[in-house]
Amino acid sequence: MTVRAKALITLYPPDKGGLTHELPFRTQSLVICAHTAREGRELDRPFQAAITADDEEPLVPGERLHVVTIATNDDDAADYLRPGLRFRLWCGHDVGNGIVSRRVI
Repeated sequence: MTVRAKALITLYPPDKGGLTHELPFRTQSLVICAHTAREGRELDRPFQAAITADDEEPLVPGERLHVVTIATNDDDAADYLRPGLRFRLWCGHDVGNGIVSRRVI
């Protein structure tokens, strides 16, 4: 089952540890590291996802609040991609963060 969500992401600038190059508007280069509390435990969960900029513009380091659609086939993603949940963007190290605005059916 594919899980889709809308999110706002911020990519850190290179001088703050972000990427030194822009990414195409559709990429699988970033890993989402999501966090949730489940069954009384705090859990972090990385998963692969396709990230697509809704405006079809490149994802540029230093850019704030870019609207994207996240799509993943990860079985646990529905627990982590709920509205209001925050996540980190990882590419060898943290390169940005985001917040889920809504699920897409």
